[in-house]
Amino acid sequence: MSGKKLVFVSNIFNHYQKPLADEFVKMYGNDYAFIAMEPFSKGGVSAGMYDMNQASCVLRSYESPEAEQEARMLIDESDCVIIGGMPVSVVSSRLAQGKLTFMQSERFFKGPLWKDAVRFMKYRRYSGGRVQAAYHHAKFYLLCASAFAAWDYSTCGLFRGKAYRWGYFPEARRYDDVDGLLSRKEKGSILWAGRLIDWKHPDFAVKLAENLRAQGKDFRVKIVGSGKMQDELAHMISAKNLGDCVEMAGSLPFEQVREEMEKAQIYLFTSDRGEGWGVVLNEAMNSGCAAVAGERTGAAPYLVNHGQNGLIFRDRSLGDLTEKVSALLDEPERISQLGRNAYRTIIDEWNAEVAAKRFVELAERLRVSDGSINLWDDGPCSVAPVI
Repeated sequence: MSGKKLVFVSNIFNHYQKPLADEFVKMYGNDYAFIAMEPFSKGGVSAGMYDMNQASCVLRSYESPEAEQEARMLIDESDCVIIGGMPVSVVSSRLAQGKLTFMQSERFFKGPLWKDAVRFMKYRRYSGGRVQAAYHHAKFYLLCASAFAAWDYSTCGLFRGKAYRWGYFPEARRYDDVDGLLSRKEKGSILWAGRLIDWKHPDFAVKLAENLRAQGKDFRVKIVGSGKMQDELAHMISAKNLGDCVEMAGSLPFEQVREEMEKAQIYLFTSDRGEGWGVVLNEAMNSGCAAVAGERTGAAPYLVNHGQNGLIFRDRSLGDLTEKVSALLDEPERISQLGRNAYRTIIDEWNAEVAAKRFVELAERLRVSDGSINLWDDGPCSVAPVI
């Protein structure tokens, strides 16, 4: 038994990881493996979700002592390993051997300030303590699944000059007639989709509608999702008499959410710094939406070039959000141009195929050199700026 070319280690295999895994399988075949450290939740199975840990490329380390032993061997002996959501101790043995290893991580600081302060003190100790050799090892690098991950880790003294842009790479759909897709979008349609929880700020969609109505704009907002704020939002809509311009659609199957994105002209991405990445932004841009995204959401600085393929509004500023959406509603041609460019951003650069090919090239170059390598100016695997 020997190692593989590439191994990805995480808790479970899910549908957001599948497109990237499929590309690695195309490139490496049986020389790629995904190691799932935990079983798929029983709650997910009982809710009708497919246990994706059963995919052919997945080694389920939890199934038996033999599977656990094989997983440990692959982690130690494979040419390259990526860990996602796993402690550094999982790869401590291979790091000690000087083997190429990557950590995929969202931003580090995204909770309440006191919790972030505790994490800061803990990891500052790490940067100069017993695991210093791991984090500062010449062959240990960070894949930033958040535009703010490089800054967060650098603040702790970790991965300085060794961080690369990364993210999540859901299915990138190619449309034969993009102009046709854009022309079929419903005029004045605005979509918000996600869990209805506080740090995603779904209430901004309702407050935006109130402001737009006061301006006499022609629009309709649809909110897709469920969560703790559902009753609160329904009450807001009723109290402000917004039922004619705001619809709460509840939770919808994934395919229906994509259909709503294909119909919507404008997509609202209102999360604050609590949003590590936000795959819905990839999907909305892939669907030709003109996205208006909060500046502190993890994916926005990587995916959105303000004024070119979408708009960025100031963090938690309802006034700035209203100003930008209001201006868009007055310029339907600009909405289409932003949506067209957003689609091209996903199809040309921010997708699993590009990410996999770039990663393989980057890994090969780093394997035979020390320090950081800058192969691309932007997109996956380009050097992550500290912002």
